Amino acid sequence: MLDELQSRTRPACLHPFDASRTRRAHLVGIAGAGMRALAEVLLGWGWQLSGSDLVIEPVRNLARRGVRLHQGHAAAHLSPPADLLVYSDAVPPENLERRRAAELGIPALSYFEMLGRLTAGRHTLAVAGTHGKSTCTALAAEVLIGAGRDPTVFCGGAPLGQSSGGRAGGGELVLVEACEYRANFLHLRPRQAVILGIEPDHFDCYDSPEELEEAFAGFARLVPADGLLLARHECPTTRRITAGLACRVETFGIDGWADWTARRLSHRGGRYGFEICHHGRRLCEVKLLLPGRHNVLNALAAAALAWENGVSGDQVARGLGRLRGLGRRLELVGRWRGTWLVDDYAHHPTEVTATLRTVRRMFPGRPIWCVFQPHQVSRTARLLDELAESLQNADSVLVAEIFRAREGPPRDGEVTAADLARRVRELAAAPWQRPRAALEVPAVHALEEIAQLLQTRLAPGDVLVTMGAGDIRRICDGLIDRFREDRSAG
Repeated sequence: MLDELQSRTRPACLHPFDASRTRRAHLVGIAGAGMRALAEVLLGWGWQLSGSDLVIEPVRNLARRGVRLHQGHAAAHLSPPADLLVYSDAVPPENLERRRAAELGIPALSYFEMLGRLTAGRHTLAVAGTHGKSTCTALAAEVLIGAGRDPTVFCGGAPLGQSSGGRAGGGELVLVEACEYRANFLHLRPRQAVILGIEPDHFDCYDSPEELEEAFAGFARLVPADGLLLARHECPTTRRITAGLACRVETFGIDGWADWTARRLSHRGGRYGFEICHHGRRLCEVKLLLPGRHNVLNALAAAALAWENGVSGDQVARGLGRLRGLGRRLELVGRWRGTWLVDDYAHHPTEVTATLRTVRRMFPGRPIWCVFQPHQVSRTARLLDELAESLQNADSVLVAEIFRAREGPPRDGEVTAADLARRVRELAAAPWQRPRAALEVPAVHALEEIAQLLQTRLAPGDVLVTMGAGDIRRICDGLIDRFREDRSAG
């Protein structure tokens, strides 16, 4: 793995595509978050597109814009031939469309290989880190757009009211959410970058924390000597890998020793206001619509990135205060029989902890139900105790079956949802836990059974939080559909 990482950090003989020329591309896995953003950008640049996925409902709107959509995968989907095939990381080499492209001699690139080509030679800003990439990227985009910088944006999270996080800009400025999975961010050549923090994750492609750290170190080294890297001050791993770089490094954090700091924090209903200071000098005062103390750090990094690109303090404050939220990031979905429904993408213990703490502040004193869907067996096994601890801040916890992304069928002896639920119960009963009402953890794991239990147990005034990177949103959507059916029947 390390040899592969090191080879990717060497300069690649790539040339940017001429976006002014109309091209034809076929996107395999087009309904994925990153691929949707790519489709949005390519359409804005005049490309002709087709695409396929197992479920295409999330991108039905693209058909109205001339994109040929195909449900499922078949070799015939490449007829008429495209100039290029782009595939998501979830699409294996044996995919029929990838194999057909090879037979026809059609170039095939992964999503991040494509981003490397599209951004080569441009003024690229890249946002990396274990947590907060989508939100920080979306905040920076909001500020840059509001300031008239017209950036092209590739973001995995879709702002509320939009179908994707992609935007086709007209200039050289490109803002990219840079993912560490399989060291994909090493395909980029950022002039300025952010590292929001580094924690062990992606155990299916990193065998050790050292390998993950080396991947981030390789990403940091991609920033040129005349570039800038913004590093989270409170993360010792980030500070270690950014020490001694050729480029300029500035830190951000709530800690007063950072170069960029958030001061005078206050919150109301979980939404924070604060001052942004740079080297001790006040830049602006910000009031976020996004809930959560963790989003103060995301906003601080976005502000620093925008400031370094010529945006004024007033423009920073307006932009940061304008973003209403992202889909599946503490998204208030609606109400069902007096119960508030909140949906979140959290699937790592740090994210789960931050989400539940924020929900407590958003709905003080209300009973909180949490339906957590673990994402990947490898992550659940390696972080079992941490996940169990992170779920302690709910009043009732339901653990759904593990979402097996890219892991194939179950094997004997694997960790299960029942194992995690049992560990949550054990920790809740531990003598060192603070005094509190008993944490309820029903032994129900199938989504259908969880939905049935919730329909009988949720009461007016309760809060339901669904969390996970899989299809757990189905629980909230199902309750909303049930509510509409009840209203129609009434």
